[in-house]
Amino acid sequence: MLGATLQIAATWAVVHVLTPEQAGIYFRGFVIALGLSTLLRAKYEIYLAQYIIGRRSTVTGTPAGVLLMQLARRMLLRSSLLCGVLLVVTADLDIQAPQLQTVLQTYLPFVLALPCVSLYSLLGEALRAANRTLGIVVAAYAVNVSILLAVMLAPPDASLTLYSWAFFLGTVVAAGAAVAIARHVFPAPLAQGSHPISRETLQAVNSREFIGLARGTLLWGPLCVLAIWAPALQMAQYAVAARTALIVDFFLPALNLTGCRETLRAALPARAPPPVVLRQLAGALFYSSVLVVPLWLLARATLALYGSPYGSQLTVYALLLGVQWINGLGRPAVRQAVVDWDARRIAIAIGSGAVAVVLICALGVATYGATAAAVGSLSGAVIVNGLAIGMSL
Repeated sequence: MLGATLQIAATWAVVHVLTPEQAGIYFRGFVIALGLSTLLRAKYEIYLAQYIIGRRSTVTGTPAGVLLMQLARRMLLRSSLLCGVLLVVTADLDIQAPQLQTVLQTYLPFVLALPCVSLYSLLGEALRAANRTLGIVVAAYAVNVSILLAVMLAPPDASLTLYSWAFFLGTVVAAGAAVAIARHVFPAPLAQGSHPISRETLQAVNSREFIGLARGTLLWGPLCVLAIWAPALQMAQYAVAARTALIVDFFLPALNLTGCRETLRAALPARAPPPVVLRQLAGALFYSSVLVVPLWLLARATLALYGSPYGSQLTVYALLLGVQWINGLGRPAVRQAVVDWDARRIAIAIGSGAVAVVLICALGVATYGATAAAVGSLSGAVIVNGLAIGMSL
């Protein structure tokens, strides 16, 4: 409840202190930091989730904490290199295109936040795989609290850049909190984590590159298309609806545990028989509906909190809540797919979902704006979760 409240409060504060056009620019910065970090860490995240959920440490002899340190180090190297490249490009544009100076100053903190966002997101997904979802929620607290403090303490005429730096400081705190929680959940000697990662592990991680990139496209494709082709106002409207719908994600610990106790308690998870899968899906359907249906009923009142022009995006918000509902319903099947790990079928499921998302957004954004992006997100969720349920049965 606290995480959901902070998420809505931070979004409300941003859209009330900034004009819709400024909010659109600000949320484009979110796409830079969060979207790029998703692509950078994707293959590490997927391999790590499979490793933790499948109890692979008992087979390989490498504790999950050691592998987490090794993969986090490599991921940080990638994100730091990309951050450096973007900083060079930004400095070059600042000299050659002075008219972009204000926008570049706004995006600079989001670029610098890239390694921090990548780190706390990777650790957060590892905690989610271990059913310690509270860790990723606590990390999100830091970013939202930082934005709220900036809005409360900043003078009325504060520039957009100040709020960007507030986001950066929040990601630094979030990364520190995520490291502390991960050290507690996955204890391992630091000396072991400094050892070089095995070649077999690297090959296994690299084999998931396509699935990771497709998953990143599935998650961030709509926002990227909007950020490039849509006006700043539509970008802001979609981002507000998406951040509000994302509050369902704060309640997913219940969905993690629902109907999955057989998988969680097993020493080595195995394929669940169809009756067990159906029971898990029925439990997920119940809990997902309990979370999402009240939000659907309160959709008009919720969007009214943000005022004009955000209150008009009822269709977009309802569609994005549908995405959350479908993801909750398919969660047991997705976890079972990770345990079984049929790479070809998983690649087909996620790849086809990503293609559908990008095509629908690219073809519809010019005419339908944020609604097309929401329809694309919903289509991708239906494809991926539907195929996951089919695989689990």
